[in-house]
Parts: sequence; structure tokens; C-alpha cells
Amino acid sequence: MKYAFLVNPASGQGKHDKGIVAEVEDLIKGNPNRDIKLYYTRAEKDATYLAGLLAEESSMKNEEIVIFACGGDGTVQEVANGIYGHENAILGVIPVGSGNDFVRQLGKNRDSGTKYRKLIEQFDGMVTRMDLIRISWIENGEEQSRLITNGINIGFDGNTAILAHDLKKLPLVSGTGSYIMAVAVNLAAKKGQKLRITADGKNFHTGKLLLATAANGGFCGGGVQSCPNADLYDGLIELMAIKDLPRRRFVALFPKYLSGKLFSIRGVEDIVSYTQAKNILIEPMLGPKMKFVGDGEIFETGPIRIDIVPKAIKVLVL
Repeated sequence: MKYAFLVNPASGQGKHDKGIVAEVEDLIKGNPNRDIKLYYTRAEKDATYLAGLLAEESSMKNEEIVIFACGGDGTVQEVANGIYGHENAILGVIPVGSGNDFVRQLGKNRDSGTKYRKLIEQFDGMVTRMDLIRISWIENGEEQSRLITNGINIGFDGNTAILAHDLKKLPLVSGTGSYIMAVAVNLAAKKGQKLRITADGKNFHTGKLLLATAANGGFCGGGVQSCPNADLYDGLIELMAIKDLPRRRFVALFPKYLSGKLFSIRGVEDIVSYTQAKNILIEPMLGPKMKFVGDGEIFETGPIRIDIVPKAIKVLVL
């Protein structure tokens, strides 16, 4: 078994780079009989290219390789895209980003990042297969697609994540802190979306809404448990939408939304729509394009198709 650690220097506002590098170097020195290498990403999509190259090289040698995404949700997504289609490659996660939401689902706990941060424990991990989400859209007349590990957010949630992305760059602002600040700013404007959403060929929502989430994992925004029923292995996409609400009512509901207890509220089905699906179509109704966030990355597209890719890649689970 080979091990490759791909470090994203920009993750975690650039604060975790030196720490994780020193830890990997110590791991290499302390395990001379293991094949462990350290690599840096320098630009967007570098992790996808490197992961694909390493997976291909190992495949030619008939070797298995664990490729660790050392960064946030965006780095995890890039590595997953790189190893997809390579049966010899396994996704590993070292959470040193700002939000680290995917690893929370991987460990089935809001605090899972602490466990996955311990490098030596990775050698005792178990390999299993997990689902991915594929999003597809048309750009300049050609179909584009991307594999998503955690999920996408549109409307209030997406706008909040977009603003939080910028706020995270400020000193002393954490991933969760930036999300809470962005919530406050966006709540003042209460900017949602107007969408047509179809799930497995049936109408799910048409018209104004506050937010919509299509997810593989259950967490977003640095620990907000938006989809508590999410499962990385069930072959289904979580689809949830909150209708356009008065500001005061949303403020009252927000703590439950934050803690994953929204569905425990009596009568919540009057304001929240929820289902599980294998394919979803989301179409903007306010214009030709819409902005949304996928695994922390900002997209601006026309209609998007979302499909589940069951058991798409191998992943290391602690």
C-alpha cells in the first residue's frame, strides 16, 4: 500500500499548511518501511490532476494507493474527481480546511474532524465504497460536469456560503463563525431564490423559496446539520427546500436547522419540503443563470442536473 498526502496551502485560510507538512514529514521519518510521499497543490484543480496522475501510475504498477486530501471540502472534492474510475485508488481525508463538513458526515459526528486529524490512525482505517453526486450543466454550448462529495446549496444557504467564503479571509474568523456572520447579513436582505425543482421526474417545488439543498452529506456551513438523514452509502440524494418565510419565523426556526432538529418541529411539513431521489433537475426562474455552492466552490450556471453515482469511489473510514 502506498500513501500520498496532497496538501493545499490555501486551506484553512492558509494557517494549517506548516503544521500538517511537519506532521507528514514526521510520519515519513517514523515509518521508513512505508511508502509515504508529500505533495503540494499550487492552483485550482491541481489536486484533481495530481490524484489522477498518482492513481494512474500506481495502477500501472498494480499497486493500491491512499491519496489523502489535506485541506477543506474543496480539496476533498478535487481528489475524489481525480481518483474516480481508478479501482486501485482510495480517498483519505485530513481535515485542515475552514468548514470540513464532509469529514463530519464521514465520521457520522459533528466533531469527527478531531479523529481524522490524527495521521497515525489512518494506517488502521477501513476501506469502503461511497456515493458521489454528479452535477451537469451547459456552458458555451457544451455539457460540463463535476463530481460532488458533500452537497450543493442554493438560495439563502448558498448566498450565505458565498458570503462566508469571503468572510473566512478575515483575521480571527473561523469557518463556523463566518457562516453565522453571513447568516446575519443575508437575513437582513432575506434573499432567497425562485426555482423549478424536479425529483425523479416529479415536481418537487415551483416558485419562491428561501433555500434548497441537494446533498450526499448531512452538514454544511462549518457544522450546520442541514440534512440529518444523509447517508454516504445509500444510493440516494437528500433534497430539502424551505419555503419563503417571514424573517421572524426563520429566525425562530434557525437554531433547530443549525442542530439538525428541524424535522422535529410539529407542522414543519407546511414550510419544509423533503425527499430522497436519484436524479434532480433544478432550473432558475428569475433569469438564465443562478449562483450556488458545491462543496464550498461557487458556481454560476443555467439549469443543473444532479445524479447519484452509487458506490463511486473507495474511501478510508476510521
